[in-house]
Amino acid sequence: MTAPGQTLAPLELPSAPPVTTATAAPMRRPKGPAVALLALGVLLVFGPIAGGMFSKTAAGQQMINQFSPHMRSDVLARYGRDIHVLHNGAVAIQAVYRTQHIPAGQFSGLDDFRRHSDAIVGKASNLLTNIKGAQGDFHHVAPIGGFDRLPFLIVACGMVAIYGGCVLLGGRRGRALPAAVLVVVASVAIVVYPLVSDLFGGAQAGQRMLHSLAPVMTPQDVRQLQKDFIVLVNVDGELSTTFRGVPQPGPSAIAIDTLVHGWPGISSDFASLVGVIDDNISNFNALEDLNSLTRDVGLSGLGAFPWVLVGIGAVSSALAIGAVPRRGKETS
Repeated sequence: MTAPGQTLAPLELPSAPPVTTATAAPMRRPKGPAVALLALGVLLVFGPIAGGMFSKTAAGQQMINQFSPHMRSDVLARYGRDIHVLHNGAVAIQAVYRTQHIPAGQFSGLDDFRRHSDAIVGKASNLLTNIKGAQGDFHHVAPIGGFDRLPFLIVACGMVAIYGGCVLLGGRRGRALPAAVLVVVASVAIVVYPLVSDLFGGAQAGQRMLHSLAPVMTPQDVRQLQKDFIVLVNVDGELSTTFRGVPQPGPSAIAIDTLVHGWPGISSDFASLVGVIDDNISNFNALEDLNSLTRDVGLSGLGAFPWVLVGIGAVSSALAIGAVPRRGKETS
């Protein structure tokens, strides 16, 4: 105890050590993947526009829609019967000319038909053969589920990639991960689309369909078919009127009568089929251009499109993940 009046000596305490906190490692933005993602997005947005993909896929879809009624098995069977009636009629007319010794020039329309009947029937048969050859592939292409959606899907993926690239390159760090996730989701969608739409099988079938239809989808073929149609119209006119007075043997009379009575249906079928070919030559050419679009870069035409989509999805997803900011190494 201290005596009254005395003061306590000052108490000296050791200094407390300073309180320190660990310094967080700085966040690093991988600029390379972000720039590449941005560039890929720009390419995906403007590439389909520059390449005319919107108009080409729309033309292809229009051609599929317009050809659809002519690709049914019952319709193709009816076309086959029409050609059979034409063939039998041509044989019968030749037989009547021989048996009745009809001089040239008496029936100008029939004279013209006799000279060209083999070519006319052969041309119609070849047309039917080509369409039948495309039928199976056509029915594989038709259910793809909106072939003309492809450019919209690519452009949408590109817009998401541009957004993600901008955010990952210079946006707030808190938005980086959600932006990367959005790009990955869009990438997954563009990869899954070929599977759910059967684009893998449909694109290959589309390439084969174009090959089957190519011989008949030309202006020259259409003009020749139209000339053949005029010849047949003149034949029907003479068979229905002046030629009736010519004696005809039994089998020939039956074949000619079948041709005359079946002509309204035959002419309707012929005009409808030639009309749909004529109306779709430009659509066919647009689809051919689309088929050559990937060939110009070393790919196999329409069949490469599903793999292009898969590649786009894989690359954009990898770039988005690679561009997510991450902590750098701690320095001592």
